[in-house]
Order: sequence, then C-alpha cells, then structure tokens
Amino acid sequence: MLNSKTKGTIFLLVLIGLLFNQQLNAQTKRVVSGVVKDSTDLGIPSAHIRLIAGKDTINTSSDSDGKFLLSGIRQTGFDILVRGIGYKSHAGKYTFTDKQTEFELGGIVLKPDVQMLDEVVISGKVSPIRVMKDTIEYNTGAYVVREDDRVEDLLKQLPGMEVDEEGKVTSMGKELTKIRVNGKDFFTGNVKEFIKQLPAEMLSHIQVIDDYGDEANFTGIKTGEPRKVLNLVTKPERNRGRFGNFGSNAGTNNRYGFNATGNLWNGDRQTGMNTSVSNSNNSAGMSQSILAGGSIRQPLNKQLSISGGYNFNQNRNENEMESAVETINEIGTIYNDNNSKSNQKSAGNSVNIDVNGRLKDDFFHASVGGNLTSDKSVRKSNSIQTGAIRQDQLNESGSSNDNPGLSTSFNWGKRLGKKKKRTVMINAGANINSTNGDEHIFTQTGYYDKEADVLVKDSLLNRLVDTRNKTNSFNAGFSFSEPISKATDTVKRESIDLSYALSLNSTNNSLQTSVLDVQGRTNHVDSLSNIYTSQFLSHNLRLSYRYNSKAYDYSFGLSMQPSTLTGSYEGRADKVNQTTVNMSPTADARFLLSKSQSLNLNYNGYTTAPRFEQLQPVPDSRNLLNVIIGNPNLKTSFNHSVNIGYRLFGNTSGRALQIGLNGNVVQNQVVSNVSLIPDTLGGFKQETRFENANGNYNFGSNYSLSLPFAERKYNLSFEGNLGYSNAVVYADNAKNYNRGINFSQSLRASLNTKKVSMGTSVNYSFNANDYSLATANSRDIETWSFNLNSRIIASKYLSGQVNASKRINNGYSINSTNPLLIGATIETTFLKNRMASLSLQASDLLNQGNTVNRIITNNSIIDSRSNQVTRYVVMNFSMRLQNFGGKKKS
Repeated sequence: MLNSKTKGTIFLLVLIGLLFNQQLNAQTKRVVSGVVKDSTDLGIPSAHIRLIAGKDTINTSSDSDGKFLLSGIRQTGFDILVRGIGYKSHAGKYTFTDKQTEFELGGIVLKPDVQMLDEVVISGKVSPIRVMKDTIEYNTGAYVVREDDRVEDLLKQLPGMEVDEEGKVTSMGKELTKIRVNGKDFFTGNVKEFIKQLPAEMLSHIQVIDDYGDEANFTGIKTGEPRKVLNLVTKPERNRGRFGNFGSNAGTNNRYGFNATGNLWNGDRQTGMNTSVSNSNNSAGMSQSILAGGSIRQPLNKQLSISGGYNFNQNRNENEMESAVETINEIGTIYNDNNSKSNQKSAGNSVNIDVNGRLKDDFFHASVGGNLTSDKSVRKSNSIQTGAIRQDQLNESGSSNDNPGLSTSFNWGKRLGKKKKRTVMINAGANINSTNGDEHIFTQTGYYDKEADVLVKDSLLNRLVDTRNKTNSFNAGFSFSEPISKATDTVKRESIDLSYALSLNSTNNSLQTSVLDVQGRTNHVDSLSNIYTSQFLSHNLRLSYRYNSKAYDYSFGLSMQPSTLTGSYEGRADKVNQTTVNMSPTADARFLLSKSQSLNLNYNGYTTAPRFEQLQPVPDSRNLLNVIIGNPNLKTSFNHSVNIGYRLFGNTSGRALQIGLNGNVVQNQVVSNVSLIPDTLGGFKQETRFENANGNYNFGSNYSLSLPFAERKYNLSFEGNLGYSNAVVYADNAKNYNRGINFSQSLRASLNTKKVSMGTSVNYSFNANDYSLATANSRDIETWSFNLNSRIIASKYLSGQVNASKRINNGYSINSTNPLLIGATIETTFLKNRMASLSLQASDLLNQGNTVNRIITNNSIIDSRSNQVTRYVVMNFSMRLQNFGGKKKS
C-alpha cells in the first residue's frame, strides 16, 4: 500500500508530465493548407487530399471552392497526394522549417485525365450541370454536338441561355459581356465574335460566372453587382491552334460583303486580326460598313504579360423612320406624327495596351487606351402636331462632331503576413473626353387656328449652334482585408474588410448660339448661350464583416458616401455648392444549399450626380417644340438595388429551374417637369425643366424552367417575367405618376439529334402604362409571336434550314401590320475536311417585314418604325481554316 505522501508525489509527477507533453505537442503540431484547382483556375470540390508524415496519415476533402486544411502534423517532413475524379493525381514532398508551424501550399493544379475522361464518356452517366456559388457549369458531353457545330450552336441547347440572331448571349435575361477560355482572357474578349468561330467539339465544359472583377478575385472582397462572363473549358491539349475564316456574299438590293479573320493561339500567346466590308440598300438609301482590327497578347516572363489592340470602323447609314408620340399634360394630350430621313457618316479609331502580372501573392494591372471618333449627319423631319396644340414643323439640320478620348488605370495588390491571408489592394484611374460639335438648324413652324384647323401664320428660324464639352475624371481607392479566424479552423474563414474609393468628375461645357438673317449675317444670341463648369466629388467608405465556409459565404457592413457638387456659370453670380452624405447597409450572400441548388442575395447602394444638361440654367432650343432648361439646384440621387437569385438543377436529369427577383428604389431621382408655355407668336410650346423627386421604384421577377427528356434530345422550357414600376413625372408643375406593368411568358420546345435540329416557341407579352393625370388614358400593348427554326442535315455535304415567325400586334399608335416572315437556306460543303461552304439564303419571302418599337420616357409614349428592306436573296461563300492541338473526337 502506498501512503498518502507517496500517492501525492506520483500524482504531481503525472500531472507535470501531462502538462509538459501537452505543451510539447502544442509547440510541435503544425498546419498545412492549400487549394485544389483545375486548369481554368477554378477550385475543384470534393478532391481527396492525403498527408503522410512519418507513421501518421491524415485525410481530408476540399470544400466547394477547392480549399482544404490539415492540422495536427507532428513531423517536419511530409508527403501530399491529391486525387480528383477525372483528373490526374498530384504528389509532392514538402518540409517545414525549424520555427514554421503553418505551411501554405497555394494552388495545386490538377490536369485532366484523358483516359479517365474517355471511360466516363463510354461507360459513365454524364452529369450535365454542376452548381457552384458563383458559377453554373455545363458538361458538353451531355448535349448533342455535331461535327461542324460552333459554340453558338451548343449554347442554344443549354438551360437558361438564349442566343439572338446577332449573336448576343444572355443568361436569365443578363447579357454575357466577356469571353474567357480556360479561365484566362481570350483575344479581345468579344462574345459575339468568338462563339461563331470556335468549334463546339473542342470543349469539355461551359461555365457562366458571376464575375466581380479581377480585384475581387484576388482579395475576396465582392462589392456591387457582378457581370456575367462566359468561360469555355477546352479538352486536354486543345488550348492552342490556328483558326480563321474567309467569306464573301452578294445578293439583291445591292447587297454584298466580304470578311476575313485570322487567329494564332498558343495558350497565353495570342495574335488576331479581322476585317469586314458590307453594303445593303433599303428604301431610304445605302448602308455601308467597314471594320478592321487586330489584337496581340504576349507573356513577357512567367509573371508578366502584355496585350494590346487596335480597331477601326467606318459606317454610312441612310434611314427613314416614322413615329407617333403622345405627350400627357394638364390641359390635354399632344399628338405628334413624325416622318424623318437621315444620312449619317461616322468613323472611329481605338487603341489599348494592358500589362498584367499575377504571382502567388501579388497582383498587378495597368492599362492605357485612346479613341477618336467623328460623325457627320444630315437630317430632315416633318412633324404634324394635334390635340392640345395644333402646329406643323419642318426641320432641316446638318451636324459635325469630333470626340477624342484618353483613359488609363492602375491596380496593385499583395498578400501579407506569414499566413499570406491579409490582403491590400490600391487602384487609380483617369479619363479625358471631349466633344466638339457644330450644327446648322433650319426650322419652319406653322401655327393653326385650333377650331378651324386653318394655317394662320408661320415662322422661320435659321440657327448655328456650337458646342464644346470636356469631361475629366479621376478615381482612386484602396481595400484592406484582415483575417480574424484561427488558422487551424477547417470549417470557416472570417475577415474584416475596409475599403475607400474617391471619384472626381470635372466638366466644362460651352454652348454658343447664333441666328442667321435673310442676308446670311450671323447674330450671337446671349440668352441661348452659356459657358458652364461643374465638379462632382464623391467618397465611398465601407467597413464590412466577411464569412466563408463550404456551404455559404456572406458579408455585411456599412457604407458612407459623402459627395460635393459645385458649379458656376460665366457672367452669372449664382453658383452651385451642395454637400450630401448618404449612408446605407451593404450585404451580399451566396448559399450552396446542396450539390444541385444555390441561393444568391445582393444589396447595393450608390450615388448618382445630375448630368450637366440637367444643371445648366440656359435654354437649349435646338428643338423648338421642346426647349430644355436645367436646374442648378438639383441634388444628387441615391439608388438602392436588391437582387435575389435561386438555382435548382438535376444532376443527372439536366432539369433546371432558375428564379430571379430584383428591386430598385431611388431617392431624389432627377425627373422632368414638362410645361406648356405661350410663345411669342400666340401659340404654345413645351418647356422641360428638372426636379428632384421621391417615389421612383421598380420591382421585377423572372424565371426559367427547362425539362429535358430522352437523354436531352428533347427539351421543353418555360420562361417568363413580371415587373411593376412607378415613375414620378411633372406636368405643368403638378406631380403625377406613370405606373407600368410588364408581363411575358414563353413556351419553347426543341429537338436535337445528329441529323435534325428544330425549335418552336410561343411568346406572349403585355405592357401597360397608366398616368395619374385625369386627361390621360391607359395605354396597353399586347404581342403574340409564333416561331419555328429547323435545320436538317441531309448528308455529310448538304444541309438546309427553314425559319418562320408570325407576330400579332395590338395597341400601338402607329399603323402596325401582323407580319408573317418566312426564310430558307440551303448549304453545301466541299474541299478537304469540308472547309469550304456555299449557301443560298432567302429572307422574308412574303415581303412582310415590319419592326415596331415602343419607348416610355417622362410623360411621353413613343411608337416608332424604321423603313428597312427585309426581303432579299443572297449567295454566301465561306472558307473556314482551323487547326487545333490535341486529339479531335469524332
């Protein structure tokens, strides 16, 4: 038996030993972290990471962003093995230094396993869609890809995606503004240009990314609303090649054209050029276009690359247009029936140079760009005004404008500290733009007796208007992110973010008006001339908390936005000097609810300054029927914007549901105040001034439901949107409201096989606008459209297309028919690899083309129609030259 003293001694020794062992373990336990990425720089979720250190083995998996953390490592040397389904394994040996307890591996890039990918295609069931927090990824192996399909053809099959006739790509109603390949910038980034050139068969995945910009990708601080970016992921070794196209066409109505493109692509090394000429004839005259450009992207070393481009365009357009305008006022409605004919010539040059640097812990970007555009136009219009005012007006004008501009920007960021988790980013930029214009305006106005509708007098006015506008802007800012979570925390990461942005806009505007008498002598009109300068200085200070985990990310904070608006007028004592301070919360959240569904929420608040033409208190009488006078006492407006998006996808079925909600409320919105005032000849004219007003808001929603079946050969989809808006308008100094409702619904069905591609749709849209003025009537328009598009591949060398659409219009003020448009194309391919093609295309065989458009602005409703020739027959020849790396799958 041990006595109590011996027991106490043993207990004390054991306790000391345990404490010493715990301290020793705390001192020697180490942490390893990193991120598993694919070749596009996107994280790979659910990758398996195994760490072997001596006799110890630790396993974990990467989260939805590809990040991982391993703790409890006792040895200084360790091996890492990383595996991902569809990727080659990565193995590496690493060693801690004597005092190092944290080891940041950085990005571990896994290359696709070609053999494994082939096995998946043959024996595995392809998952068509993958959902991530900011990204939707489509697996091209789940869709029909024909041998000669372009990326454009493949995009039309993807749920929630639309491609119009001009090549504009939208996802849930938002345009995709930039194209990347394998996560990197691609030539000019023009979506329309490259989805028509790149073959679909070279892609393994297509991604639609909510991109917050390069700064946000480096720092993790995401502010504002994201833009949609299209990222194309190529199959292994297909990220290089030579591709281009040569084509020409000729047809009826003096229609002819020529185009040529050439691109050399070897990963980060890219050189491209393009040129095109087109000509067509409409009822008003000729339309011509000449385009030419080139771009280059070249790595300077492993860290820096340089890119640049030059573009030239020259256009000539002759056009005829008719419009019907209804303007609501207290005394009644004014109706304007307008017919106009214009001839415009324009030319533009632009050049840009960018330098990019991206290291493990550093980010750098600098750019400089310039542009010079000029245009000349001649316009003749005739207006018949009835209703509350009875007048006629004939306008003839000629104008010439030059617009030079210069811009530059600089961004630098760095990760700091031992953990390399603290980030700092600074940026600066400047823009210089000017407009120099001369305009000669001749106006003849006829005044009528309203009761008898008899011309009682007329007026002639011949004016010369000279404008000189110069705008300089400068912006600068910084952001700083401090991590506050523990380095050993494998579940979450937290940080405090601080950012500041400064923006200064300086405007100098000169408007000089002279009148020509019958002898051709000029007389300067002081009351219609003005020299005005203004400065708008705004600050944005933001403090927020950010949380990141496997399942969700969110941030919230507070933004303070003080701003100062100053202005002065030559020869006038009154000046503008206003200071405003706005404060708003900031919030952004992204939830990965499961492997197949996500939820995104975003709130954004920002300040907007009045435009210079809304501030200057001198009449702008270039349109005698509507003289514009600014208000120097206008305040800045503040916008509140909320967006919510929900996405649900079937991992194996490919079914997709996407829902979007949005809202916008504006405080101190600058709105128009349109009044009828008597003129010197006893008639009336409109005068537009500006006021600040509250009560402007709009709310909207949209959805897309896609239901594929029979291995996605068939697809049934439903799409729609619903919106409500409330806009404040002033008429004769009385506050009124324009309440609008828009609703649309479409049903689409498609068939895609190797031989047949067919799509049909039925679309219905309804738009209603109701002014609160007692004299105003509700104006509703309804449109039904029925569409059919089909393509049949008769043989390896012969194919045909047929398209038809029927539109039914109701409610337009302008005379509108219900056109039936039918078109057809037959195409044959020849030469080696069918590189050449010859096609005969017929458009609008029944000659019923009719385009009607409606615009709601202030207290006016404008229905317009352009007079264009839509029936033509054209022969097209094209030769496609392409040679991409890697193995082409048949």
